[in-house]
Amino acid sequence: MGKRTWFVILTLVAVTAASPACGLASPEPEPTHTPTPLPTDAPVSEDTPAPSPTDTPVPEDTPTPLPTDTPVVTDTPQATPAWQFGHTWTRHADGIVMVYVMAGEFRMGSTDAEVDAALELCSQYSDACWCGRFEREQPAHMVALDGFWIDRNAVTNVQYARCVAVGDCEEPAYSGDSLFNGPDYPVVGVNWHNAAAYCQWAGARLPTEAEWEYAARGPERGTFPWGERFDRTRLNFCDVNCEFDWRAAEYDDGYRYTAPVGSYADGASWCGALDMAGKVWERVADWYGGYPGARQVNPTGPSSGDHKGLRGGSWDIDPSNTRSASRHRGNPDVTWNGGGFRCARGSG
Repeated sequence: MGKRTWFVILTLVAVTAASPACGLASPEPEPTHTPTPLPTDAPVSEDTPAPSPTDTPVPEDTPTPLPTDTPVVTDTPQATPAWQFGHTWTRHADGIVMVYVMAGEFRMGSTDAEVDAALELCSQYSDACWCGRFEREQPAHMVALDGFWIDRNAVTNVQYARCVAVGDCEEPAYSGDSLFNGPDYPVVGVNWHNAAAYCQWAGARLPTEAEWEYAARGPERGTFPWGERFDRTRLNFCDVNCEFDWRAAEYDDGYRYTAPVGSYADGASWCGALDMAGKVWERVADWYGGYPGARQVNPTGPSSGDHKGLRGGSWDIDPSNTRSASRHRGNPDVTWNGGGFRCARGSG
């Protein structure tokens, strides 16, 4: 019996027995100060808001995916933009730097061999309750995407506060919590609707699940944003400061909870996006659903559903769930201290 089959059986037995340990180990959190399972009720049928951008990105030539110069804030349209890999643009509404992701094709999801490797990594920290969830990443399938822009960092507390100040966003649930409220820390305590509203206010939208994964792993399909091997120095995850059983007790990243955005420059993805592994689960536009087997072009996920997709892992998660292919789901109405977001927009 193969390792992957063994883990799935363990998961089914654990779920059937309604084991308390399995319930506590769920990565689908509720709105509390500790990540506990997200509720699966209260289906929401609202469609993703259609953004109406108010400004158009003007690219700037930067020699590397992580430019050292300061992009120019502009809303001047350009008739024939020549956007290329490494271009950046500073969004007018909130001053967030966006990086350009070239059009391309990649294999989304995980093969059997990749699931087996994830199971092996997971077993070093966690149990079958979590590890069996990697079946959600299958089948692996080809996806072709047009070029698009994505935020270099997750939206921070100070940036989100701008939208609150003008009355277009709701106050985040953790706005008064000093543990999560540093100005340069990712905003948490916002539900899916809050995140979508913010991106629309900023002249953008939430990324699709395919866009998010492509920005994280690129055409070469890296297991993590920086490469094939887990590197605990490149992300904010459940280390010795973390209170959960799956913590990596041999390492201290300096943060008990979230870390300021951009703290791990060496963890940049191929296009220059930061913090796409760990820190906060990031919301995507898609309703959560199973993967198709056929090739897709600019997929946007199911037309309806009960949950929205979550990507990237968080400060309270084990290494295997910070892989670029890892995916989970969350009730769009729920807020918690391990969920944030970044925005995206098309190249047109």
